[in-house]
Amino acid sequence: MFDALASDQGFSRFLTAIERYPLLDRERELALSRAYREGDKASGDLLVCCNLRYVVKIAVGYRGYGFRLNELVAEGNMGLLQAVRRFEPERGLRFMTYASYWVRAHVLSYILKHWSLVGVGTGPMQSKLFFRLHREKARLAARLGSGEDLTAQLAAKFECSEERIRSMEQRIDGRDVSLDAKAYREGSATIMDTLAGGCGDQEAELLEGEVQTLVHERVADALTRLDAREQVIVHHRLIGGERQTLSEIGKQLGLSRERVRQLEQRVKTKLRRTLADLAPEGLAEAA
Repeated sequence: MFDALASDQGFSRFLTAIERYPLLDRERELALSRAYREGDKASGDLLVCCNLRYVVKIAVGYRGYGFRLNELVAEGNMGLLQAVRRFEPERGLRFMTYASYWVRAHVLSYILKHWSLVGVGTGPMQSKLFFRLHREKARLAARLGSGEDLTAQLAAKFECSEERIRSMEQRIDGRDVSLDAKAYREGSATIMDTLAGGCGDQEAELLEGEVQTLVHERVADALTRLDAREQVIVHHRLIGGERQTLSEIGKQLGLSRERVRQLEQRVKTKLRRTLADLAPEGLAEAA
């Protein structure tokens, strides 16, 4: 089934190899997961191998961003390995229901980090804009036409400023250009020659960098302490490329819409508490 996806011999052999592993039913994958948690590494390896085909299916959905499929699959495999280490069989979820979050997270992070040398950012808002802006723009353009009204509609859709919409469009549509390239058709001045010299407050910039690093570390640590249901909600509601409704997540987890909303609020509260002491004075109390 994967023959048409292979772009080189090594990747082709990989696709052939993973098809030899059987599909697992719920009882078998839970048994393997329990055995792995008890120290049986071979059970964990088999659980990974039997689910590699699903990583390929997820990666295929992101081929349209111009990356080689084997690169996306490799990143997704890293997410699968992380999922095996964190999966808690007592939660009652199917393994790939949980693991798909980690697989997509690694694939999305790879795309965002390698789209351009300067990147487009990896925060929830940036991810949402990057992966949904063109589709929404095409849909609205078909109905409204082009112009400022379209930009305003997109800004309202993504709950951000019109300037942010324009900035993301430029980053997505633009191409990396060498700083040694000529800035003008005539003359010898390069793009590097036109750049302003750095004259900012280095101490403030250093502090800001340290705060950002601390924020990322705390959020990453907080995510590891969420249970399986909360992990699914985080991916599909807060940081995923495709935002699902409360009802859709409820059907996936076997919960009511209201219960999913409560879990989402609980996750947000946990994250706010994790970062409360880093907020500007007065902001943490307001939150």
